Amino acid sequence: MGFFSKKEKRISGEAKLLSRISELEEFIEGAPERIRKEMEEEITTMPPPDDLVDRRRERKFYYQLSRGEIRNEHRYQTRSAFLFVLLVTAILALSAWICSVLQAV
Repeated sequence: MGFFSKKEKRISGEAKLLSRISELEEFIEGAPERIRKEMEEEITTMPPPDDLVDRRRERKFYYQLSRGEIRNEHRYQTRSAFLFVLLVTAILALSAWICSVLQAV
């Protein structure tokens, strides 16, 4: 009687092994399709924007500023641009004067 029980265990063990092998074969056969689906999902899924932190910081900055502070900043930038134009004009005028003096000599 003991001999038959070992044979039954061996048969059931073989059946489990065969079922496990068939599961693994199905897993391997389905791998290309599964990988393709994962790649498609990864491609179609949009990642979060890289500048999300910058946008939040800028929004917070403008929220904290009042309109007067923004107006003052524009005024300072305009004044700086005007001074830059004057500086470039002075450099060009001085260069022209130096060239005329050197040509006269």
